[in-house]
Amino acid sequence: MNNSDISKQLNQRIGIKINFSHFAAIGSTNQYAKQLSQTQVLQNPCVIWADQQTAGVGKFERAFYSPAGGGLYVTLLLPQFKIESQQVGLFTTSLAMAIVQAIKDCFDITVDVKWVNDIYHHERKIAGILVEQGTHHSIIVGVGINLFQQTFPPEISTIAGNLLTSAPSLADRQRFFIVLIDYLYNASLTYTNAKFLSDYKRRLTLMNRRIQVQLGRSLITGKAVDINDLGQLIILDDATSERRVIPAGEVTKIFS
Repeated sequence: MNNSDISKQLNQRIGIKINFSHFAAIGSTNQYAKQLSQTQVLQNPCVIWADQQTAGVGKFERAFYSPAGGGLYVTLLLPQFKIESQQVGLFTTSLAMAIVQAIKDCFDITVDVKWVNDIYHHERKIAGILVEQGTHHSIIVGVGINLFQQTFPPEISTIAGNLLTSAPSLADRQRFFIVLIDYLYNASLTYTNAKFLSDYKRRLTLMNRRIQVQLGRSLITGKAVDINDLGQLIILDDATSERRVIPAGEVTKIFS
């Protein structure tokens, strides 16, 4: 991909200057963004992307497999960015829909979402999002997408999948990268209007299914019945037979 062309097109599409850094290999784009936010008081958004991550990390500090050539590994650093605590769910769900829409617009592929923001295709996870707090009131949005990996390590081979059935052309890869950053940035500006939630619900794999959710150290089982206006999951709790709001957590099991 052409770095200067990407930078120029991103600045034109978004309408503001974006600082742009590309690495052939890096430990973690999110970790680099954290260090950047610590050492500089940034005024403009930054995009950090790498062909390969040697120490990629997902949610709950799990390793994120990030080999060269197989995916997109990118972090969007938003400086001076504040998210109200009650709107965190809206922010993260809006990012998921940004990825869903970018995939649809670039590849005409419809993908699904597992609450909160894991992206699935043919019941395999093909993308994940990690949102972290940086220094100086910055927000760090890390995205890893499996475009086409030849193989996966044994420990994730039954879980991970590919978006595509063959490697994309460099032109298609570059176009997707630009559209993805554009949509992620736009979602960060518009997430509070919650207009995307109706589409999010339609793409949610677990709606009206019995699930298990890990909330802290607790496991909660129930039927997923809705997503509220804050992007939070509502379940019908097996233990109480009452509706319960799950503001954050991880769906660890979806029952047949």
